[in-house]
Amino acid sequence: MKKFDIHSINHKINHYLSPQAMGDFNKFLEEMPARAGKAALILAGAMWFLAGLAVVYATTVASDVANIRTELVKSEALKPVVPRLVKTPVDNKSVQGFADRVNPLYRDVAITAEKGIISITSSDGRYFGAFREAINHAYNGGQRWRLDLKSLCVGRECSNGTFLTGKFSVNTLKIER
Repeated sequence: MKKFDIHSINHKINHYLSPQAMGDFNKFLEEMPARAGKAALILAGAMWFLAGLAVVYATTVASDVANIRTELVKSEALKPVVPRLVKTPVDNKSVQGFADRVNPLYRDVAITAEKGIISITSSDGRYFGAFREAINHAYNGGQRWRLDLKSLCVGRECSNGTFLTGKFSVNTLKIER
């Protein structure tokens, strides 16, 4: 391994920066056109000019890209986080348990459950109040339950011989961010 010598480096720097070195460099530049030729100097000058233009262009483009990046970061910061609602079907056992527990409370309305769907039916329009209350009871039937209306019919629209029929799928909602 070579030993580092600060004195030799200092001596070389002084040699290259001496007044004699500056004079030699000036003389070299003055004699350049005679030695290299004017065409070579013009070509070298043009290449240096193009290199300078390329550096200026690259600097400008880099500055524009940095500004665009800054604007993008600002716009991303202003974008709100939109939560997503995810529906999860309630298991049939819970829905059936609710229907079995509530059915005796409403004498004039039939409440059944099948495959996570609650059906509430009544044979006569006089029992609309009980029908409505049974639906409200189903909305509050379980923890975090949300009912989705599948079908609702009144009167002659009902095809199964009932006067009021409502079918609701039972889900729970979860908010994902």
